[in-house]
Amino acid sequence: MVMGMDENLKRIQGESDNEYFYRVCQMKDSLGFTWPQMAQIFNDEFGCNKTESAYRKTWAAFKNVFEANSDKIVGEDKYLEEIKKAKYELEKERQKLYATKVEANRSLRFDSREELFYENIRDAIQTLTMPKVIVGNSDYLIDYNREYVLTIADIQAGANFEIETNEYSLSICEERFNKLLGMLVKYIQFNNISKLYIVELADTIQGILRLTDLKLNEVPVVEATVTVARLIANFLNELSAYCYIDYYHTPTSNHSQSRPIGSKANELVHEDMEYVIGHYIADMLKYNTRVSVHLNDGYDYIEVPIYNFNVMAMHGHTIKNLETALKDLSVKHRKLIDYVFIGHFHNDRIISGNEHDSHDTELLVCPSFQGTDPYAFNKLGKSSKAACKMFIFDKKYGCVGTEKFILN
Repeated sequence: MVMGMDENLKRIQGESDNEYFYRVCQMKDSLGFTWPQMAQIFNDEFGCNKTESAYRKTWAAFKNVFEANSDKIVGEDKYLEEIKKAKYELEKERQKLYATKVEANRSLRFDSREELFYENIRDAIQTLTMPKVIVGNSDYLIDYNREYVLTIADIQAGANFEIETNEYSLSICEERFNKLLGMLVKYIQFNNISKLYIVELADTIQGILRLTDLKLNEVPVVEATVTVARLIANFLNELSAYCYIDYYHTPTSNHSQSRPIGSKANELVHEDMEYVIGHYIADMLKYNTRVSVHLNDGYDYIEVPIYNFNVMAMHGHTIKNLETALKDLSVKHRKLIDYVFIGHFHNDRIISGNEHDSHDTELLVCPSFQGTDPYAFNKLGKSSKAACKMFIFDKKYGCVGTEKFILN
């Protein structure tokens, strides 16, 4: 055996004499061996005593045969390579088709669920009796220097809970609308109000923002949507016996977002059940000439025309800083906003902005119809009465007074 022989010269297990010979001969030049050295390696490995000439001639003969048939051998290799490439391209196209089918099926499932969702709402609406239009018997002396604006915020219908300071359910929600109706009738008659603005500030349903809402919801979202729309429509219809009503429905909020396909908060802002609720109320009251329903589809706010003031209503979930909200909204909309009604915060306060002519600009934070919920009570340590709030506007001095209607 040659001294210091490379490990690669050792026979591989299962390797035949010919395979070993051809493999080692291919490495001869790279190893720098002479043919006498190669002969010694083969004689030691094969147990024979051939001359270096015999091994050299055998290797030369092999090379001649290989070179003479190289086109055929290489051609076969190319053919195999082309087969592999074709198989790869075929598999790639198959995966493309599979990915397309998966995406198409996902889109089909989403569209089907969405259509079924609205079909369920349509079917539920058809089961309701259209409300009887009530016409009041008296016309009051109109006070052109006063306008009255009632705000209803955060009804969150469908929630069901009981805590130390509050309990809530769909039946309690209905009771509160009846209680509010009685309070308003007395208020309207006492103040000789001929027209009332009512601004609904959204979060009208509890919805399903998180898994904990599944435990909090008394009924499915579709049922809560239809039920609360009917409650509001009936409330407006009965109240219209005592005055004309301009009803403004805020188009978006956080609890009423449907958030499909795992989307995040406010990512698909127009996928919002407030659209369904607002239009349902409008359909229910389309024959009542004493109620005008105002919507603002495609936006996160609605404008309320009170005298010459710029008044905006929105839910409030997109406001980052209450102290600068008036300024931020004025800059965003390129005009001075005098008053902004918002809900969302489940309490009421008035935050002044700046002086303007004979009035102050103000952010009017409105109380919650639902009242304190388990999260605010247990996690935040905050509570406030369930209430709606009336804002009194003077033609010159703007908002000059409020009245709170406690509901629990």
